[in-house]
Amino acid sequence: MTPIAFLGLAVAITLVGSLFLMIGSRKRTPWDSSINAFQKRLDALAPDKDQVIGPTGDDSLTGEGGNSAGT
Repeated sequence: MTPIAFLGLAVAITLVGSLFLMIGSRKRTPWDSSINAFQKRLDALAPDKDQVIGPTGDDSLTGEGGNSAGT
């Protein structure tokens, strides 16, 4: 076996071993953990349940606004 082939084999074994250690030691999280975190952020931004949200004075919601030239 040539020295270059031996060095390549050693590098390959090292990379496979490192990959195995990285995968084995990573923090395990449930598949829906990111969904739960996103839902918590949405709940934090949502208005309170007893808070009433009314119209903001925009007439485009009532249909009484001006028409465009194409309609």
